[in-house]
Order: sequence, then C-alpha cells, then structure tokens
Amino acid sequence: MNAGVPTTSGLLSRQRASPYPRPAILASNAPDAPGHAKQRPRPLITHSRSGSASTTLTVVLPKEQVPVNDLVQLARKAFSLKDFVTAFHYLTRALTIAPKDINLLDSRAASLEKIGRLEDALADAKSMIRNQPQNPKGYLRAGKVLRLQQNFKSSAKIFIAGAERCDKENKEYEALREARVLDPMERLPFELVMVVFDSLSFTERVRCLIISKKWMAYLGSVRHFWHSIDLAKRIPSPVRTPRHALYLPAQPDQEPNNKVTNKTVLSLVKYTPPKVLRLGCAQQVSSGLLTQLSKMKRTTALETISLRTNTKIFEQELSLFWSTTPNLRCVDLHGCPGVTDTVVNSLLDRCPLLEELDISECRTTEACVMINYAVPLRSMRKLVFGRWEAPFAKEGIDALVSKFPNLVTLDIRTMRPRGIEALESLGRLVHLRHLFTDSVETTGDQTTTFVLQRWLEGIPDLESLQMNACKGVSDSMIQLIAAGHTETESGRRGWSHSLRMLDLSSSPYLTSEGLSFLRTHPLPSLHTLLLNKCGRVSEQGLRDVVASSGGELCRLECAGYRSVSDKLLMDIRDHCPKIEVLQLANSGQVTGIGLMALVNERGRGLERVCLDDCTTVGVDAVERARTVLGDSGRISHRFHRTHR
Repeated sequence: MNAGVPTTSGLLSRQRASPYPRPAILASNAPDAPGHAKQRPRPLITHSRSGSASTTLTVVLPKEQVPVNDLVQLARKAFSLKDFVTAFHYLTRALTIAPKDINLLDSRAASLEKIGRLEDALADAKSMIRNQPQNPKGYLRAGKVLRLQQNFKSSAKIFIAGAERCDKENKEYEALREARVLDPMERLPFELVMVVFDSLSFTERVRCLIISKKWMAYLGSVRHFWHSIDLAKRIPSPVRTPRHALYLPAQPDQEPNNKVTNKTVLSLVKYTPPKVLRLGCAQQVSSGLLTQLSKMKRTTALETISLRTNTKIFEQELSLFWSTTPNLRCVDLHGCPGVTDTVVNSLLDRCPLLEELDISECRTTEACVMINYAVPLRSMRKLVFGRWEAPFAKEGIDALVSKFPNLVTLDIRTMRPRGIEALESLGRLVHLRHLFTDSVETTGDQTTTFVLQRWLEGIPDLESLQMNACKGVSDSMIQLIAAGHTETESGRRGWSHSLRMLDLSSSPYLTSEGLSFLRTHPLPSLHTLLLNKCGRVSEQGLRDVVASSGGELCRLECAGYRSVSDKLLMDIRDHCPKIEVLQLANSGQVTGIGLMALVNERGRGLERVCLDDCTTVGVDAVERARTVLGDSGRISHRFHRTHR
C-alpha cells in the first residue's frame, strides 16, 4: 500500500458524525480485500481572482455522491461569501439525499430570497409546512416571503394559522406570535408615517426606538425628531397651559427622575446636535455629561438647557460649558448648589443672546449682578432669581435693574430683599409685565404706598402682580392699583385696564372697605384674583369685587372665610360668565343649594371647584354636581383631621 494514500480507519477517525443517512455501499463497489479502502473524492473549491478585488467561488463537483454534512458546510461558506447561487446548488444537491429535511428547505428558501426567486422560496416554505405542520419555521419563512411580495393579508393569515397549530413549547413560537402584528411602517405611506411620529411626545418616540432595528434606523434618520430632547418627568404631562393658569407663575417640573443618566442623554444626542435639552430633576446626571457633550460637539446649536436640583454638577464644568454654547437663550438651573456667582458671571459674559434665566435657590448672592453691571444684557426677558438665605440690599436690586433693563417677567419669590424700599428701583423697568414677590418685609403702610407709586410712574402696563403675605398691603394699595392715587375725585390712572392677575393673599391689613373701592373703579380686564385668608375681608367685600370686576374673571380663590355663604356663589353665577376655577375651601356657610345653582348655570365650563372642609355642603349635592360636570375630579370635597 502506498504511503501517501490514507487508510479507511484514518478517514473515519477524521470525519464528523453526520445527522443525515449515508448511501448504502453497492456490492460492485465493495472492497476486494480487508486491507483495501477505496478513497472517496471530495468536492473542490478553488478561488479565482480577476482584475477586481472580488473573489469568485469555482465549484468542482465530484461525480460520486457527497455526504449531506459536507454539502451543508459548502453551502454555508458560499452564503457567507454572498455567493447565493452556489449555495442554492449545494442545498439542492443535499435535498436530493434528504428531501424532507426542514432545515435544508429553510436554508434553500433563504438563498432563493437573496436571489430574488420569491415564488420558489414560497414553495419551499410550503413544503416545510406540509412536512412538519407543528414546526414554526415553515410559517415564519412563508410569512416573510409573502411580506416581501407585498401580500400582507396572506402573510397575516399564515402567521395566525401557525400560532394556532404550532407547539407552544417550541423556542421559536414566541417569534411567530409576535410576527402576527403587522409592521405599520411596511404598509403605510411615508408621509402618513411622518405625521404619526410627529404627533408623538418625545418620551413615546424614544420608546419606539426599541421596537425594531428598522424603526430605530428610520427615527434616527429624521433629524428634526431629535432637535428637542425633553426627558423631564411631568405627571401628568401638560399638553398646553390651561386658560385659567395663563397669568400665574410657571409651575416647573419638581418630580425626581432617577432613570435619566449620562448614557441616556448621550445615546440620544448622537443623531443630531440638539437645540433643546430638558432633563428636569435628573439627579443621576453628573458633570461628565457636560464634558462629553462639548467633546462630541453637540452644544453648538443648543438654545435651551434645563437641569434642576442636581447636586452632581460642579462650578468648574459649568464655567467651561458656557464657552461651547454661543447660541444659548434659556437656562434653568433651579436648586443646583454648583451654580455660584462665578458660574453666573461666566454665563452672562459668554452667552450674549440669553433671554430666560432661572437660578433661584442656588448659591448665588447679589455680587453676581453687581460685577460688571454697567454693561447691560438687553436680550434678557425673564429672570427667576434669589435665595432666601442671602438677603439682597438696595444696591444689589439697583445693579440688577441696570444689568437687565428690558425685563418682561421678574420672579423674586425666593429672594429676601432688605425691606420693600429696596425694590423701589423696579420702577425703571418700563417693559415689565409680570412681577412676582412673596413675604416682602416692610416698615409700614406709608413705605409700601411710596414704593408702589414709583412703580406706577415707571411701569405703564403691568399685567400680573403678586404680593403674597406682604404686611404693607392695605386699602390704599387697592386705590393706587385701580385709580393711581388714594383720592376718588381725581382722574383715573393706574393699572385698571392692563392688570390681569392680582394676588394679595394673606394680607393682614386689607379690609372690605378697600375692596368696595372697586365698585366705582373696577378692574375690567381682571382674569385671576387670589384673596386667600385675608383676615379683615368679609363676604360683602368679595361680592363687591365679583359684581364690579367679574366680567373677565376666570379664576377666583377666596379660601379661609367662615362668613362666605351661597350669596357669593349666586353673584359668581350672575357676574362671572367665564369662571373656570373656584377655590372656596373652609367656607363656613356654603351649602349644596348654592353649588347646584352655579353648576347648573355654568355647566361643563367649570374646570375645578374646591369645597374642602366645607361642612355645610352635603355629599348628595356634591355627587349631583359631579354628574352634571361629567367628571368626579372637577369637584374636590375632602375633610382634614381637624374637621373629622
């Protein structure tokens, strides 16, 4: 025996076990002697290279029958080299040996799909279903081919039939069950798909990314979907600002959102540089995010950034971040301890287009506006500023007015000025429309009147005024607001025709006589009135306000008056045709008769009526009113422990 010829035992030792049946050896081909073994020729694959870089498989088919396992390996190699025709030929030869093998049929159908012979691929899929009707592979392949043929109705029928017939314990059954749902992106026109995705919120659009690779590729290709990244957690998410809250201070997101991390944001900004980045109270976001955004050059188009109550953002990273955001217009960093005077100065110097800034409850002092206050930032329109632990002197307020001369909205509810006289220079803000303060200290009624006169002289058209819990508010202030002076004989001035929101809640020296002044000098444009817990105001004063200035009134809050009865509800019914929100908590003499009279007249125009701790309102009347309004949440009728 020649040394170069392998023996039979050597061939068998090197050969893999085959799951397919081998052909029987004919008697004519049997070995003549025990030591003789006839060598079986194997198919040869030669690689030929042409002038191009591509490689072509040249198959030399042997004359004798080849084991199925070898044919499958050759087909896999050809398929991996994208030579689908060669793979098809190998699989066809294998099927001549094992014609009912479902794996071979599935592989050949896949090769036929790549070649474009969908009818032949469908025939193989149907053969798979005939041979093994309880195997999900045949239904999956047939449904896929039918979808490629745009025959979605037949595809759905195949998937449904497979889900009913197949064994539920099969590992591919779950894929078959999910395939029953038709992909709308395959059936709907492109324009309609765009309309659908445009109507989704940003959070819903992010959830669509994980549905499939096709959806991810499509959503990532539409850049304007990712210009605004809004991950703030709002419960519920407001679609629009209600009419009754138009002139109130904005209620920002206060819900902690620990699911948003640096990785979350970076995976969303990869599609396009965002213009808006609202992260809400994302407390897991750190300073590394700002550094990564700058390195990825994703901050050049940024116009709005909001990151509230975050303790992991530090002074150094913020100061460097502003140098990469030349187009920044709105910044909300409420409650971030990393925001200091240095950060604010860097922001004001490097962002000349800044329009809105919220740095309330941060580690800032009056020094941040006193430095370089001679160079005004005329683009600033809205400022929310102040920290209760750091009192502001008159010099600090003067510097603020000089730095931002064109302010439209000033919210200093978290600021503690050194007396109301420190706010005298606010009268130089001629463009001011909305002023919100809280618990301003005062030395007396005359000081408050003097400051208010300066405001009236400098601010011509104030729309919103909030002076909650200010001891200097008295009857003379009502006269100044309505007429511009304290004498009724002179001509009319003041803010009577421009004022839309007035909040004088918890004013201990305001009386019913001051409110009665509005009978002769009404506020016809008044939209929102808040007079909660004013100890010297009676029901008659509230009725005078409603009768004289209720034509445009949309929101009325007068909680905490034990003297309020059904008479006030009757006046609201007669004089307030646009009322939507009514706050009457802890009203001692309101009954179900007045409630039903108001509800029957105004109907579903009422958005909310609060009757908490009103012991004289019956439960039956509340239920009837809820039925009329069509929503049980529109009427609140709860009792606290002190009333149980």
